[in-house]
Amino acid sequence: MLMGLVLLAAAVRFYWGTRTRVIWGDEPFYLWLGQSLLNGQGYQFFGFSATHFLPLFPLAAATIGRIAGNLAAGSVTLYVVCGAVLVLPIYGISKRLAGSGAAVAAGLVTAFCPALTAAALLWSTMTEPLFLLLIATAWWGLFVALQDNRFGGYALAGLMLGLAYLTRSEGLVYVIAGPVALFGIRLTLGRSAQLRRTLVGMGLMLLLICLVIGPFLVFQRIQTGRWQLGEQAGFAFSSMQGLAQRDPAMFDAATWSLDPASNEVNLFAPSSEGQGIVQAITSDPHGFARRLRGNITALLTTATSSRLLPWPMAALAFLGLFGKPWSARRLRGELLLIATLAGPLSFVLFDIQERYLSGLLIPALVWAGAGIAFLGHWLVDTTALCLAGDRAAQEPGSEGAQLPAAVSRVRYLVVVPALVLVGALLWQTPKVWDAMHVTHSFQPGHLAAAAALQTSGAPADAVVMSRYPAIAFHAGTRWTPTPAASWPEILAYAQAHSARYLVLDAWEADLRPQLGFLLDPAAAPSGMRRLATLEGGAGPVVIYELQQAVQ
Repeated sequence: MLMGLVLLAAAVRFYWGTRTRVIWGDEPFYLWLGQSLLNGQGYQFFGFSATHFLPLFPLAAATIGRIAGNLAAGSVTLYVVCGAVLVLPIYGISKRLAGSGAAVAAGLVTAFCPALTAAALLWSTMTEPLFLLLIATAWWGLFVALQDNRFGGYALAGLMLGLAYLTRSEGLVYVIAGPVALFGIRLTLGRSAQLRRTLVGMGLMLLLICLVIGPFLVFQRIQTGRWQLGEQAGFAFSSMQGLAQRDPAMFDAATWSLDPASNEVNLFAPSSEGQGIVQAITSDPHGFARRLRGNITALLTTATSSRLLPWPMAALAFLGLFGKPWSARRLRGELLLIATLAGPLSFVLFDIQERYLSGLLIPALVWAGAGIAFLGHWLVDTTALCLAGDRAAQEPGSEGAQLPAAVSRVRYLVVVPALVLVGALLWQTPKVWDAMHVTHSFQPGHLAAAAALQTSGAPADAVVMSRYPAIAFHAGTRWTPTPAASWPEILAYAQAHSARYLVLDAWEADLRPQLGFLLDPAAAPSGMRRLATLEGGAGPVVIYELQQAVQ
């Protein structure tokens, strides 16, 4: 049954993974970085520093993409495989916490959860399936260490936590939260006779974490000249101010304006690599307090959105968490599982989006499985009692004689809550897919622009300047960003980066009014030749060839 759940989860993800989508946001950066690393070109892509991006997903995706002969196939393959294998640690945690029935139900929910199937494909990084697998497996190891005090559990947790740090920056939060929670629970609620074995196991876990992440920290020291563990969080905090205030123009300026010192866009400027988060917070404490209050409010609404945790699943998770009294063993397990919330909750410092809260799904899946099992057994027992009759249920001794036969007739009703939830998730998933496409960040016009560039014969070494890396990625060319700057500064930046094409859409013109004139080809300056004007559903997308740059 467990292997069947894994295959079912793989089949669902394969279906969604074969649908046409735009590879947008940070995903092209990760794939280009992996390609550069495999080609021996260093920790960069197209000359831009990639120190804001961690290496495990790029290397894994680019390796698979090279084998498949298609770079995009790497991230989709990881999405399918990691999403399917996620069933195993979720099953393992659920079985230890709530029993076999809850474990099977949790695996079934994992297979069909819309956030893990449709939404994950459009979250803009594709790192979430791999990251969630690593974190869930780490917590599986922590449960083994907590309940059995086995060194294998400590070792598995240390290895997976180290790899999680190399996948996403919030992995550092889990690296701290997991060992601290385990040690605290064992120290306060465990048996003192096993304290020595616990200390040895903790040492083994921390050693493996250091061995996994140590080489990358040394590499960063060589690359940047400083030791960095979470310094990229400082720039993330500053740049996300606009997102937190729902001001896309502010975010655009913070990310893509030109740094005066290097004349590079802020995201790739050397000054962004060493900005600490403490410095960013203390520079404006009142603004931080307002931001924190707004993010906490957004957390409550975003966590239960259909894109992350649909209300039927949230209700079952609540039932699974509080439907039965906790034993001492259950209390220790729940405290350890609750520690996973440290990762997603850390984003109240930055900004709240569904993908930032994806870590909530690990405990939610386990609790939803427990809720389904509880509701299923309630349904079976209630139906059996009703079939046995009121007298049989009330008279001493009669229940034992008559209920087993009644239970045997209705025992399959235990699967009804699971089937109802799966039906609700299947009904919701296409709606989530459609809702995720209502955005300016990516649109069909970007795919059309990439196709037009290919049709026009744009060579692979041509540089496409655009705010959206998706266009260059799908066109198979090189890329450089369009700075959030004045038109003369943009032209100078294009010259410096040998840009041959410029692609602009209507949303970018709204964010940057100084570029609005480019939507009218008749107003374009000399030295620019319009190749195409395309309709992408959110206004026109215009492609220019910068003829001066070619000469």
